[in-house]
Amino acid sequence: MTKNFNLRSLYLYLVCLVTLVIFITGTIFTIHRTVDLLVKDAYYYQTLEDFQQRYYIYGSEGKREEPQLSQEEITQRYENYLEQENTRRRAQNIRNLAYSVSAMLVGGIFWFYHWRKIKED
Repeated sequence: MTKNFNLRSLYLYLVCLVTLVIFITGTIFTIHRTVDLLVKDAYYYQTLEDFQQRYYIYGSEGKREEPQLSQEEITQRYENYLEQENTRRRAQNIRNLAYSVSAMLVGGIFWFYHWRKIKED
């Protein structure tokens, strides 16, 4: 049983290839983003010592003087910074997870539809 390759068949096979790659990529990124959401403290955050540098005053000769704020205020701001970063990263991971799941769904649906068309021919 030989099958004639025509322009329509070539189109269907190419679309199947592209949508399969989209589906596989979406699956990989879905797994990656799910792990990112489940694993805590997987990111680099600025240390307290580095965070304190922004509050130091430097004199005209470049000599460092005391910070503008007390140590307790700096520590409180650092804790707020960590909380904001965690919230921001979590929201970004959720957005990325939604993108990857939609790539999986769209790629999978389009692949299934075109593969069925190939099998009908």
